[in-house]
Amino acid sequence: MSTHPAVRVMLVAEQSVTRAGLRSILASAPELRVISSFGDPEQAADAFREEAPDVILVGTREGLASDAAAAQKLLSVHAAPGAKAILLHPAATSMEVSQVLTGGVHGCIDPAMDEDQIIRAVTTVALGGAVFLPAPTVQPVEVTLAIDGPSPAEARLTERERAVLGKLARGLSNSEIASELFLAEATVKKHLTQAMRKIGQPDRLRAGLYAYQHGIFG
Repeated sequence: MSTHPAVRVMLVAEQSVTRAGLRSILASAPELRVISSFGDPEQAADAFREEAPDVILVGTREGLASDAAAAQKLLSVHAAPGAKAILLHPAATSMEVSQVLTGGVHGCIDPAMDEDQIIRAVTTVALGGAVFLPAPTVQPVEVTLAIDGPSPAEARLTERERAVLGKLARGLSNSEIASELFLAEATVKKHLTQAMRKIGQPDRLRAGLYAYQHGIFG
């Protein structure tokens, strides 16, 4: 049995069916605990201050931009400095991914996804990763870079390093990357560390954003 405390999750979704479905799905995972749910982002603000969730899932009826605005408003409360947000609308393009990440949000998911995917997405974001499912359309010409760094060619990334970055951009953990690439987890960690050094990114989130911006998907 895990000794780690359960990830505290707050649901903020205008559609009652979505709230009920997500609550049921997340309640089935022992590593997650839904502490509250709201249909109105304004009502959630006071509870956010008191409950300090680890992850908030935000979905409005108006789409991704409205979701992002609501999530950023909640995160600006500063009551839970480590809180992370997932939007309940998929990002359609790599430009949207860039905008969402640079706005402080860590992922976008379709609430109609498989239960295991939703649970894994919340857990991944709680651990500091970024998740965008289903994968967006790559639009490298339209993306405005939000972070500095050499191009993949300038960075002289190896084939393995590109592959690991591509999996990271999908929000996979090191163990999941290892499974998909048939590598040892320690080998994945080595490739990721080398890739992050070459592209000049200090953490997994920025490395994932770099991969999105340069069209590296695995």
